[in-house]
This record gives sequence, C-alpha cells and structure tokens, in this order.
Amino acid sequence: MSQNTFPNLSPRDRSWNLAMAARPGTLDQVIPRSHIEGTIPSLLHGSRMLSNGPGWTQIGDSIAHPFDGHGYLRSFEFLPDGSMRLRADFIQTLVYQNEAKAGRLLHRGFATNIPGGFWKNLGFGSVPRNVANTTITRWGDKLLAGWEGGAPYALDAESLETKGEEWFGGAIEGQATLAHFKHDTVNQRLILCSHKAGRETRFTFRELDSNEAVVSQREVHIPGMLFTHDFAMTPTQYVLGGNPLRIKPLELTKMALGMSTLLRSVETDMRKPGCLHLVPRHSGEPVRTVTLPDRAFVVHFGNAFENDGTVVVDACVFTSFEFGEEFGYAGPKAPFDPGLPDARGPQQLVRITVPPGATEARWETLAPHGIDFPRFHPKHEGLDTPLLLGATRKDTRFSDPFDSIIAIDLKDQERPHQLWTTPENVFVGEPLLAPDPERENEGYVLAILSDGLKQQSTLVILEANQLEKGPVASIPMPLLPVAFHGEWDAASAT
Repeated sequence: MSQNTFPNLSPRDRSWNLAMAARPGTLDQVIPRSHIEGTIPSLLHGSRMLSNGPGWTQIGDSIAHPFDGHGYLRSFEFLPDGSMRLRADFIQTLVYQNEAKAGRLLHRGFATNIPGGFWKNLGFGSVPRNVANTTITRWGDKLLAGWEGGAPYALDAESLETKGEEWFGGAIEGQATLAHFKHDTVNQRLILCSHKAGRETRFTFRELDSNEAVVSQREVHIPGMLFTHDFAMTPTQYVLGGNPLRIKPLELTKMALGMSTLLRSVETDMRKPGCLHLVPRHSGEPVRTVTLPDRAFVVHFGNAFENDGTVVVDACVFTSFEFGEEFGYAGPKAPFDPGLPDARGPQQLVRITVPPGATEARWETLAPHGIDFPRFHPKHEGLDTPLLLGATRKDTRFSDPFDSIIAIDLKDQERPHQLWTTPENVFVGEPLLAPDPERENEGYVLAILSDGLKQQSTLVILEANQLEKGPVASIPMPLLPVAFHGEWDAASAT
C-alpha cells in the first residue's frame, strides 16, 4: 500500500493509517545478519518473540474497529548465526475463513456492524465474531490466541498451525473468557478468568496444571455491570478492577435495531468511586472490595505481589474511558484519527497499596507519563519484581498512539526513569522483556516500531538498564499491522 493512499492526511496521521491498514499476508523469511543494524545479543539466540493483533481491518469497503480485526500471529525467531526468521500469518478462525473467501464483512462484532443496512445487524447471528486477535500465550506445546468474547484459539507452538477453539476439555465451552491469562510459575499453573455481565457480574477463575487439568476453581458474583479486560494475581488473591459501567439506553436500543454497536452502548459510570476487588484464591472467603483514592478505570494491570499481608498492585488508571474510539477508530468509512485518544487524557501508572484487612487503599503515581502495555519479567507474575516496562508518549500530556518506551525501577523509585523515543511519525508497540537468566535485573527490551511513511516495521532490541542509549540491534521488516499483545518465548520452552 502506497503512502499516497491517504493523500489529504498529515504525515503523522498518514503513517498511523498505513500501519493500521497494513496487510502483508503470509510471511516466512529470514532477515540476514548483513541487513541488521547492530548485533542481536547472543543471549537471545534460539528464542523468539511472539506477537498478536488485528492483521486485517480494511475489509472490503468497510473499516473494522481494531477489536474486530482478524488475528494475525507474528513470530520473530533469533537464529544462531545472528539472523532472524520472521513468520506471520492469519489465525484460521471460522470468521476469518468466511470473510477471506467472501472478501467482505459477514459477521457483526463488538464495535463493527455489517455494511448494507440495519437489517443485516439484527442480533449477533449464530456465529460469534471470535477473531482471536488480542493475546498470545505459550502453554506446553500450544500457543493460545486470546479473545475477549469466547474461547481462545489454539495453535501448534512450532508450526504455528491453527488447531481450533480451545475449551480445555469443556471447562470453558460457551463462556466468554478474558483474553489475558496469568502464569503462576511457582506452582506451574495457567490461570483463566471467565465472566458474564449483567446486573451483577459473574467471574469464574480456573487454574490449570501442565496437563491442562482444572486443579482449582472459584466463582464469585460482584454487584453491578463491570468492564474487565485484564486481572492480576498474587500468591493468595485474584485482583479485579472495579470499572463500573452503565447502559446508554438510546444506543442500546439502536444496537438492538442494528444501527449501533455493543461497544457504543455502554459508558463509564462516573457516579461510582474507584475500587479494586480482591478474590481469595484458595478459600471460599468473600470478595474484599477496596476503595481507591479517586475514580479509576483499569484496562491493564502491571504486576501484583504481597508483603507481610499487604497487597501491592501496579495498574494503568484512567479517571474515565470513552468506548468506541480506541486506536483512533472514527467509523467504517473514515480514516483512523490518532488524535482522538488525546481528548480523553492519559492513563497514569500507579502503585496501589492495600494493608492487611483494609477496605481503603492508598496509591502513588510512578511516572508523569501516560503509560500502557505494562510488562515485566515473565517469570515474576505475582512476585515482587525490580523493573516495569511500558509504552508511552514523550509528551506527558498524552498517551497513545505511543512514540516511546519507558523503564521504571520498582526497587529504587528515587532513580529517574529511563525513556527512549522513536523518530518522528514512527509508533511503538508493547515492549517485552527478554530477561537474563543469570541476572534478574538485566536483559533486553524488544519492541516493534511502525513507520507507515517508509512502509517498514522495525524490531528494536535495547538493553533494559541502558534504554536511553538506544537499540543495540534494529531489524528491518515489511510493514506489519499494529499489534496488541505479545510474549517472550525463551529457548528453554521451545
């Protein structure tokens, strides 16, 4: 796609639209060492970075909201000779196969209607729009591509071949299960959270062992309709954001009549205070609701851990959230507008401290920047960890689309944070940490840059403790679509 596809847009807007609309299709190529600026650290050889996100948003004559774009898995494998193998392909969901064959939208989504008239959008039809486009998680010999409204899709960890929806022996069949999973690496468990919204929201947490057997299950009901995309865990607790919602009656009626969308039919309930819900993992004790110092809407959590009964939670907090304009989505016939997220204000990364038995928490802001996609050492889920990474904007007034990577020292919060910023009109996605197995405070940060104007994506590798020095390696690739979430897949797991 030529950069002249959006001739009337500013360079920044054009670059963003070209990256959002990129559709390179099936890729399997090696980027030779001679094409790489710098050197891929030997620590990474034999390992890979995985990434998932919408790989097809301009479907026929209509632009789908990124939440409804088809899942596109990317694998970046670091070879022993210093080169990198890039593999990428669409996850073969049922709705992808149907729409790839037709070349147009056939299935209604969370935020996207089928074009051609309201009568085509009455109800959601018999086939949910499971696009498996949000997360990618390794568990044994499978990769799990998560989606918010149903089951994840399973793929073979080596060939990347799609196997089909994964119900874990029927445990989550027919249930909306959060796209985010958690790894309890101490007990070698995978933690899932299914949910059902209504006048009260039902959550069912399940813990699976390495054989995918359900070894623990806890169901709770929390009053009110809640938005939940992510959760956190500690050795004894599951942590949920309060995130209260209320219905917009007119939009809900229009949605039922096929003239609006589910995402447009809800809004943040500004009447209610911010809170967290702590759910005991190993007992039937009641949920503890903890009031926060201000309104809080949490899309993504960082880590959480415990210290002598005190629960500590890192979270990216909005005071409010407007649904439907994520990633600058402006409708099925309009270009993406990367200025739309600026109007809602940036989310703040805060550290929430909940004393033993308390029903009120305190918090502190960890950085002045608007931060999202918080990531940390992949084996420290639920444990105290020294370093937190995030995507951010250099201009602290705004957040996404992001142009910088930030690293925050969680052990020494007096230490100035590290910041690395991309060139102008280049965007950065979620940063991942590839830890040094011998030194938990050290390792490398990996992130994908999107430069629509140059029709190029670049995988950058930076030293975790020297972020501001810039990349030690920059690996040029074809322009890939903007991704959501990824995972570091170390050599010991492959």
